[in-house]
Amino acid sequence: MLNRFFILVIVLIALVSGDKKSQHPNVVVLLADDLGIGDLGCYGNNTINTPNIDKLASEGVRLTHHLSAASLCTPSRAALLTGRYPARYGLVGEDGTPPVIVHVSSRASLPLTEITLGRALEAANYTTAIVGKWHLGMNCALLGRDCDGPKKHGFQHFYGIPTTLVEEFRGNHRFWIIDFNQPLHQALIGSWLISVVTLLYFRQKMEFQCMTILFFGICLSFFFLISWFVSTHYRFHTLKWWKVSPWLDQFMNGLLMYDNQVIEQPLQLDGLMQNLVSFSVKFIADHAHGDGPFFLYHSFGHVHTPMFTHPSMAGKSRHGRYGDNVEEMDAGIGAIMAALTEHNLDETTIVYFLSDHGGHLECVDNEGHRVGGHNGLFKGGKGQGASEGAIRVPGIYRWKGHIPSSVSIHEPTSLLDMLPTILDLANLPQIHDLLPNLPAREIDGVSIASLLMRGEPQTARVFIHHCQRSIHAVRWAKDGHVYKMYIKKHKFPEGSHQCGWGIMNLCSCFDESVTDLTDKPLLFDLSSDPYEDDPISSATEEYKEVVTYLLDYLDRWQERVHYPPSQFRKKSDAILSLWTQPFCLDCTKRN
Repeated sequence: MLNRFFILVIVLIALVSGDKKSQHPNVVVLLADDLGIGDLGCYGNNTINTPNIDKLASEGVRLTHHLSAASLCTPSRAALLTGRYPARYGLVGEDGTPPVIVHVSSRASLPLTEITLGRALEAANYTTAIVGKWHLGMNCALLGRDCDGPKKHGFQHFYGIPTTLVEEFRGNHRFWIIDFNQPLHQALIGSWLISVVTLLYFRQKMEFQCMTILFFGICLSFFFLISWFVSTHYRFHTLKWWKVSPWLDQFMNGLLMYDNQVIEQPLQLDGLMQNLVSFSVKFIADHAHGDGPFFLYHSFGHVHTPMFTHPSMAGKSRHGRYGDNVEEMDAGIGAIMAALTEHNLDETTIVYFLSDHGGHLECVDNEGHRVGGHNGLFKGGKGQGASEGAIRVPGIYRWKGHIPSSVSIHEPTSLLDMLPTILDLANLPQIHDLLPNLPAREIDGVSIASLLMRGEPQTARVFIHHCQRSIHAVRWAKDGHVYKMYIKKHKFPEGSHQCGWGIMNLCSCFDESVTDLTDKPLLFDLSSDPYEDDPISSATEEYKEVVTYLLDYLDRWQERVHYPPSQFRKKSDAILSLWTQPFCLDCTKRN
């Protein structure tokens, strides 16, 4: 009898432990970079093959009115992780500043006072990891020490790229550049020659010791070398003062890091996606049967320029290098999903797939090939503030056995909703209960768990759309209508919804490119006019009622919420700081 009693106790403990673990599922977030909503089969594309993403949609819920909180990488990713508009903590550009974090060693970053999903899940005893692109600041100390970046925001493991991908990461760039046609270089060379002649003159006339002349010669040469380096590799004398030379960009920002150590410098692009996916697959295998759940935030470098593809995937698509990139990313998602299946984690893992913002419509490489995304019939794209094509993104939630399959939801939702939704789905307390010692804060996202699991409609909801710190539009979902009111709107060229072509071309959402509509806002009903072809007449009662409500809402918002200045306003916070730059000492991959 005693033996049976002990066996019963052991079984009960095992059952309770199993139930406890099942209450808190694993979480996998798959984030694409610059992917257009029109690039995926499950969103209507029939020329690019995305079988793994399409399968994800068939096994879960596809959000058709899913919105980014910004049209550029850094602010959008900050909003995703915090559930708060990035203008609340200054992680947005201003006129005359960089629009995103551009350097590993800059001081601008996601403030440590903000609570990320990683930090919340770490407090709930999750093992947390980010693989891939971070782009929210590394917080490096003197001489590149303590570049903890994501580790200061709840991620126990980091394997990836600290900023973003840029064209300068590809190719061979010269360090020694002397341009005799450039006035700055002419002045420097002339000044150096005059200094050398002057030293030789004093050596002859005043009989200085050779060592004295040598000392002064070295000091002067060092001074001119530093002046040449700053004038050549920095861009303080241009309007885009935060820019650096291609060589400096490639060697200082093109890094692969493992936790807070640089393990590859410069970054090798070919095979990078496979490298990152392999790390995520290994992370899943290592934690599949651990004592607690895990959170994997896999942030792809694809499909941001420059386009790079493993030879095995190159030339396979019907859309050149861009199509190859989309299909390679899809294969990476397939490998991560296969790892979940292999370890029997399908029913114990919430998967969320999305893009950070709309596709880069204007992007064409130097060879004339399209390397930017497609946003379907939505107008505009990356960088255009409130334009629908800039912020309408794919969004898929999948949790087998809990979230229904093959369902499409057309209600407006936002990537701001990720934090409260994941906590709700995982049956966890919200952040103020998980981290009670931190000051309370207002979350702009809402939990859409009941919408995902049971299709329960949301109550009326307002979304604010920004360009930098400025509010450009407001969206109001109410009684089956989705109204969008523009108070500032991009002026597209005649017959187009983009701004020319080029690798660096991007529609601006400020200055003379924008029409101020504050006195007479433009109003659309996206439920009947999703592509914003026919604005509602200002003479109608519907227009007057909706515009009055939304303008009043904005007045109350701006009275209550005061945005701080941009973190990029000070040059010292935005430039590449060599004194805090991390370096690779041995570049041996420490996987």
